[in-house]
Amino acid sequence: MQSAKTVLTVIRERGRQGLPLERLYRQLFNREMFLLAYGRIYSNDGAMTPGVTPETVDDMSLAKIEAIIGASWTS
Repeated sequence: MQSAKTVLTVIRERGRQGLPLERLYRQLFNREMFLLAYGRIYSNDGAMTPGVTPETVDDMSLAKIEAIIGASWTS
């Protein structure tokens, strides 16, 4: 599997060029993608504010990421 940074670079470039994206679903199985996303949002204002659910960014863990990835496999 490609690194998350590589995937995001490709997605960004295709978006700039107005090109379609395919097979993005498989990125739900990329643990690095979740960690990169967490790294980008954890220090944002409001990250500790509950949203629709009582969860906050601080509640994220490797176990939760693994559970999300596992749920994607069984769906």
